Amino acid sequence: MKRKLLVLSVVVMMVFTLVLSGCSSGSKTAAVDPLADGVLSIGVDDTYLPMEFRNDQNELVGFDIDFSNALAKELGVKPEFQTVAWDGIFNGLNAKQYDVIISSTSITPERQAGFSMSDPYVANGIVLVSRKDAAPVTTFKELEGKTLGAQIQTTADIAAEKLKTQDGVNVEIKKFDGMLDAFAALQGKQIDNVITDYGVAMYYVAQNPDLYVVSSDILTNEPIGITARLEDTAMTKTINTAIKKLQDNGTLTEISMKWFGKDMSTNIDKNLVVIE
Repeated sequence: MKRKLLVLSVVVMMVFTLVLSGCSSGSKTAAVDPLADGVLSIGVDDTYLPMEFRNDQNELVGFDIDFSNALAKELGVKPEFQTVAWDGIFNGLNAKQYDVIISSTSITPERQAGFSMSDPYVANGIVLVSRKDAAPVTTFKELEGKTLGAQIQTTADIAAEKLKTQDGVNVEIKKFDGMLDAFAALQGKQIDNVITDYGVAMYYVAQNPDLYVVSSDILTNEPIGITARLEDTAMTKTINTAIKKLQDNGTLTEISMKWFGKDMSTNIDKNLVVIE
């Protein structure tokens, strides 16, 4: 009898363990909709004119801010912005400090592998910017013996390091926390050139047409998308539908015209040409 009771007890414990294990496994894999609380929490680096920055009243403004507000309205949720330095923005996303990054994130194969990237909402590539009082640099090889400013850990920074080694160019690459500092250094002749996104370059040139010039062709094709965590693919699909609506109804064109003076939000070339 004792043996039978022992066997029965073991069987019951095994069944109980399997049930608990099944419940535990289910809870780990259950998908959680980040939009279920009615809020889209957005990580943004607020030093990247004209995409996201602080105006004279310390208000958060820019292309991405207008776009985020329009996107949240389309999704039927409230946008909440969290400012964070660019060099920690992806870690913050993975740590679930916010739901998405809407901060001029170029779509690259590496980011597509590590995150859930949306469809592009604005065209982009990197370019070289020169001062007008100096000989314009049209190719990366012409940076030989010069100094080049880049925002740290951006695709422009990564491309500059890659091209420096690949082409054997003796160029000193100076890293800046934000493009405001990089362009201030260019204006003050502390560096010779800047490498940055096309939209950013065009904005600075438009603000100071007698000082700066975009001197190179567009060196890459890396359109900008929204970055979510790798597991949040369902949310990304919902976001893609909303992006398409904003493109079709002209909202994105209107925002693009406001900040760039041209439509960079439709007919976007999705064939990536990235230096990484």
